[in-house]
This record gives sequence, structure tokens and C-alpha cells, in this order.
Amino acid sequence: MGSAQAGAELQCTFEVNSETHYRAFGPATDPYTVAAVPVGNRFRVKAIVLAAAPGAAGTPIESVNLYVYYNTRRQPMVMQHLQFLQPLPAQNPQSDALTGRVSLYSPLLGKELQYRCALAEVSP
Repeated sequence: MGSAQAGAELQCTFEVNSETHYRAFGPATDPYTVAAVPVGNRFRVKAIVLAAAPGAAGTPIESVNLYVYYNTRRQPMVMQHLQFLQPLPAQNPQSDALTGRVSLYSPLLGKELQYRCALAEVSP
């Protein structure tokens, strides 16, 4: 059980082209303002950690939506969309506690992206 003062943060590890990228995504109240971030040269990720409405009972997070895009010459192409409803943040979670270990392959060159994410309870 966490402190009422604690918040949540989605902590992700991405591996592509023998490089490891760490990203942390905090809660947002407006999903339309969240931008995708580059991971390596060929991929982009958008993680929307949607905060619950103030005063809402239950978890402080309404949902987590994770989008993975492949960069094509014309525009980014959605490869995967994952949604987790009312996930519970954990203290010191394993790095793959929310998503497990995921492997995706680009449609054109077969480049591999591996990632894992956990929803962690963090101090404000």
C-alpha cells in the first residue's frame, strides 16, 4: 500500500540496435497533449499515463496507453497499442512488471525493438 502523497510514473527500458534507452513518463490530464518520443532512429513511443479525476475512488491512474510507431519515409506507422485500465503503481517494481518483455519487428527492414515497462510509485 502506498502513501497518499505518492504519484505514479511509467518507467520503460527500450533496446534497439544494441543501444538501451530509458524513459520515464509521468501522469497527464489531457491525453491529446502527450507527444511521442524517438527511440533510436526508426521507432517512436507515446505513453499516456492518464491520471484519475480528482476525488475519484480507487487507483490514482485511470489508464496507461502505450503506442509504438515505426518511422516510415512519409509518416510514423502504428505498430502496437497496449492499454491497461486502472493499473496499480508498485514500490520498486520489476522492470517488466506492467508489460512483460515485448519484442516488435519493423515491417520493412526487420529491425527489432524490445521493451519492458513498470508503473512505479514515486515520491512527489
